[in-house]
Amino acid sequence: MARVAAAAQALQEPLPPDAPAARRALARVYRHRNVLSFAAGFAVDLLTLDRIDAWLDLATQGLYLAGVTALVLLQAAEEEGRWKPEGRFAGAWPYATEALHFFYGGLLSAYVIFYNKSGTLSHSGIFVASVAALMVANEMPQVRSGGTRLRLGLHSFCVASYLNYLLPVLIGRMGTWVFVLALALAGLMSWALVRRLAAPDGGPGRTRLELAWPPAAVLVLLAAAYGLRWIPPVPLSLKYAGIFHAVERDGEKFRLRYRRPPWYRFWAGDDRRFLARDGDRLHCFVRVFAPTRFTHNVFLHWMRFDPASRTYRTSDRIALPIVGGRDEGFRGFATKANFVEGRWRVAVETEEGRVIGERGFVVLRDEGQEPPDWKERSM
Repeated sequence: MARVAAAAQALQEPLPPDAPAARRALARVYRHRNVLSFAAGFAVDLLTLDRIDAWLDLATQGLYLAGVTALVLLQAAEEEGRWKPEGRFAGAWPYATEALHFFYGGLLSAYVIFYNKSGTLSHSGIFVASVAALMVANEMPQVRSGGTRLRLGLHSFCVASYLNYLLPVLIGRMGTWVFVLALALAGLMSWALVRRLAAPDGGPGRTRLELAWPPAAVLVLLAAAYGLRWIPPVPLSLKYAGIFHAVERDGEKFRLRYRRPPWYRFWAGDDRRFLARDGDRLHCFVRVFAPTRFTHNVFLHWMRFDPASRTYRTSDRIALPIVGGRDEGFRGFATKANFVEGRWRVAVETEEGRVIGERGFVVLRDEGQEPPDWKERSM
């Protein structure tokens, strides 16, 4: 450990003009180590975090939270002179702040990835952007040198965000009562941490209040964000949504039929430009990911754009019971026979109306007489 510390110190010292190029490059990398490690860690998470119910990932995040809790306690004890690192631990302790923010970075990057998958930019963009801002701020020197109150506020946010999708995975259900339970458990954990930190003080009542208000404020803000429907509906995520002329079950697969697109729209794989004739029906096919043993009713909310009010108005809201566990997501569809020309949107929502994802399309009248040129795909 002493050799590592000496090498790190040498990299921070000014280099002589005749220093080898390799050493200069290494020193440049070391100066930007926080940014590079942050980028590398986020890239690894982006590539490896897939299923929100993967037990190894959930266990890793739980260990990160345990590490954060232990370091917050030890750093507060050191600042107050109640504890001092000794032995080999003393050699590693100077890197405690880096370790703390490594744990925070691992947690926040997971939240950005999972919450981004579970919502839409228009409905959950504020919350996801806020978590991303916290993730970036976590690497700033001002935050790294922040005191116990800042650490407690960030700790309560991480605990509540983690429990918000861990509990639905464990229970197999989601809803307001599950979210309230997550906030209550996060509040109890924060209060226990505050009591532990304030116990040695001569006036614990005042100290507890000073330490408790940051996590309390964070939990109140999370409750408000949930009420405003800014928090994405984890652990559900929309893997695919498409509009088709026909959807049929064929054994273990679904056959999806749509108009062959013109050559200049070669990428189109569905009927988002729906050319309608008499007797046609709209079919919205979706794949919704849910954890194993998870059951829920999602709704396909059909809306048509009203030019007069310049808003989307509800046409139908069709229930689709889903069962979790499939990697590619639960497959299902809803059919609509009564529709008119214009701009449409189908929002995939939870029972409480929280948007998982959506698909926009336009309906146009087809006056052609030739038989349509169909194309099929299988899912």
